[in-house]
Amino acid sequence: MYKLAALDVDGTIRTIDRSPSERTRRTLGSVRAAGAAVTLATGRIFTSAASAAAELGITTPIVAFQGAVVAEPQGGEVLWSRTLTPEMANAALDALAAWPTEVAAYLGNDVYVNMRTPWVEGYAERNPGRVHVVDDLRDLAEMSLCRLVAVGGEDDVAVLHSNLTKAFDSTLHITRSLPRFCEILHPEGGKHKALAWLGSRLGVRRDETIAFGNGYNDVHMLEWAGLGVAVDGAVAEVLEVADRVAPAFEEDGVAQVLEELLAVGQIGGVS
Repeated sequence: MYKLAALDVDGTIRTIDRSPSERTRRTLGSVRAAGAAVTLATGRIFTSAASAAAELGITTPIVAFQGAVVAEPQGGEVLWSRTLTPEMANAALDALAAWPTEVAAYLGNDVYVNMRTPWVEGYAERNPGRVHVVDDLRDLAEMSLCRLVAVGGEDDVAVLHSNLTKAFDSTLHITRSLPRFCEILHPEGGKHKALAWLGSRLGVRRDETIAFGNGYNDVHMLEWAGLGVAVDGAVAEVLEVADRVAPAFEEDGVAQVLEELLAVGQIGGVS
């Protein structure tokens, strides 16, 4: 019996151009009506994640910043967080010292970047008032950063991800979201760690959790969940660890899987 459904957002239930379908919204409502909880587990900043939650009628605490924060979608109260210590932030920034393109530091819902580029300008247009260009990101290391993100070409980011994973082992959580983003979080961060905490708060076991995702940053979450579901078209690493593969976003894959589980009584209440 699944009592918690955790959904990645971009590429899983929506895209930049397409909002969640009416079928997806209706199905999530049916999941809640059955008594189960629905949450989001996303790399988005909290304000963006909360907007997505409101669009879907989600009131359960949500996971934002790639699993650095769990917060109430209405009101924004932070319930759990794992931010980078100054030592972690400085060690990561030292490792990125020679990185030739953008590095972003996330402090709450504000983003600080080390250079002005077309990508930064586009990000600032989508997040007005939230993006700031600074001379030295180390000046922010003492301020409980949610994460650091190195931006670059897909091949370069893949190499960076591999190198940082080897260099920091278990002392930092290294992941990728989009193929061009390498993300650095507290070692106790990550979507899977945040969901483990949320499940404990809700009284839901790991094996009672179903998680949906499509990107590199969803690998650990799908491995952790009792049922890990990849959306068709997901990256190879996600497909390899998934327990099953849902139809693509364009076919309302998440809704299809949840409808099947509802029909056979495998989604139930949190009590």
